[in-house]
Order: sequence, then structure tokens, then C-alpha cells
Amino acid sequence: MCIAEQVIAPLHLQRIYDPSVFANANPSAKDTNRGEIQIMLRNRLITGPLLSLALIALLYADEQLGSVVCGCCTPLQPGLLIAALAMAIVPLVAIELGSIANGIGLRCSIPLMVISMWGWIGAIFLIPNTMETSTTIALICTLFIASIAISVIALSKNRDLKGVLAGTTFTVATSAYIAFGIGMFLLLRRDHSAWWIFGVVAVIKMCDTGAFFIGCNFGKHKLIPWISPGKTWEGLLGGLATAALTAVGLAAANNHWLQSEPEIPLLTAGAVGLLFGFLGQAGDLVMSVFKRDSGIKDTSSVLPGLGGVLDVLDSLLLVGPVAYWLLPSG
Repeated sequence: MCIAEQVIAPLHLQRIYDPSVFANANPSAKDTNRGEIQIMLRNRLITGPLLSLALIALLYADEQLGSVVCGCCTPLQPGLLIAALAMAIVPLVAIELGSIANGIGLRCSIPLMVISMWGWIGAIFLIPNTMETSTTIALICTLFIASIAISVIALSKNRDLKGVLAGTTFTVATSAYIAFGIGMFLLLRRDHSAWWIFGVVAVIKMCDTGAFFIGCNFGKHKLIPWISPGKTWEGLLGGLATAALTAVGLAAANNHWLQSEPEIPLLTAGAVGLLFGFLGQAGDLVMSVFKRDSGIKDTSSVLPGLGGVLDVLDSLLLVGPVAYWLLPSG
């Protein structure tokens, strides 16, 4: 096991959103679970704000870079720092996907997943707006087919063909899911201020936060226990309400301070917040299916209190495409 895999080895501490978990537990078990929850909450309250501040700083810098013209009189591509961040986290994402594959008993190629995600994210960022649609589609298709071919070759080494089909499917499909989900935010950045990226992420993560705290304190009715045993209907409704209120507040700020961006009616913002919150929770459940099939709770422990990088990204992946098509362009 390499050093990176040791650092982000899966942490099998259960997150508990439903207080009814304690109902039939003995006193010592209750104390142990409460202690674990308190540690998790403490870590989350440290890691979450630090990540938020780092994201705000990066988006501020990206917004400034968007107006810089290089020596050849060409404006820098909007989203340069967002793309750089995506490239930086790709190796961690690939290792976490490898952990999921190992739990299922699938063979996969972590280096190929890294290369594939780098290729797709890089292509989405670098493809100019002036490129013909047919050429763009041809480029993406070429990268996709090349990923399949290289994966088959990589997994067929030593003349061992067992599991090549399943491993290739997992390697290519999961890499595309992550890269295209991130890529949609890069496309959104082309049309909007970096602060709109912050707004979309904030709505989704506030939904996560609202769902966690409402579910932890008031959750009684389980949502989909065979996928995510801790999620409750009360938590979902609390999260959606938090997302809607966050969207309304951010729309008001957009209408007041971002004069170059389209104005968003507050009622529309509330509805969009509900939709983004719902899709964010759906994205979280998709990843929960993968993890439950693999027998792990968190993809890693690289982010104390939050789990792995995929545990943070999962709720963004389904929202990106909808945000791109739904939000008005400037």
C-alpha cells in the first residue's frame, strides 16, 4: 500500500443522523456513540469552515484572473484556478475510487483513472467557445474510446483477463462521472462570475448542513434505510428549507452587488434552491449506493469530520449539469 493510500485509508466510524439509533442501545454503547458523534461534529466544525475559506479565497483569485490579459493580448480562460484545483484533487479521488473497487472485488487502474480525469477536465477547460460542435463531440468521443482501449490493455497485463470487462467499465464510467460533473462547473464559469460557482456550492452544502443538524435533532422517520440508514425525512425537509433560504439570500446579494450578472427573482431563487438541494441529496445517495455495495462508510478519512474527497464532491455532481442548463446566461 502506497503512502497516499495509507493516509486516506477508509475510516469505518458510522455517521449517525437519527437519534432513534440510541433507542435500544445499552448505556455504555450510547455513551460511545455520543462520544463518536461529538468528535465528528468537532472535526466537521473545524474542517468545514477551513474548506469554505479556502474556496472563497480561490474563487476571489479566479475572479481577478478572469480580467487579466497576458502578453499576447489574450484574456485568461475563466476558471483557471478552479480547473487547477480539480486537477490537484484528482489523484485523491482516484485512490478513493480504487478503495471502492477493492471492496467490491473489482480490478481497476488508478493511474489510468487519474489520466482519464485529467484528460477530460483539461479538454473541457481548454476547448474554446469558437470550436465547432461536431469537433468538440469528436474530441470527447476520442478521449472516451481511448480510455476504454488503454484500460483494457492495462488490465490485461500478465495475460490475466479475469475481470477485465468489469474493471474497464468501472475505471472509465466512474472517471467520466467525476470529471464531467466537475467539468459542468467549468462550463458554468465561462458564462458567469466565479461567485456564481460559490453560490451553487453554498446552496448544496447548506442543504447538507441543514439536513445533518435537523435530522440529528428531530429525525424519526428513515428516508431510504437500505441505502443510507442514517438519513431521515425530517433531515431532508430541513435541508431543503435551508437550501431555499440560502438561495434567496444569495440571489438578493447577486441582484445588489453583481450588476453584470442576470437578476434572479427571489421566488425563482427559492425554487432553484429546492431543486439544487434535492439533486445534491440525490447525488449523495448515488455515492452511498457505491459505498454500501463496497462495504465502506466513508471513501477515506482525509478530511476529518467529512470523510473523503468524494464524500464532499458527491452532492455536487448531479447539480452541475442542471445548473448549467437552468441558470440564465449573462
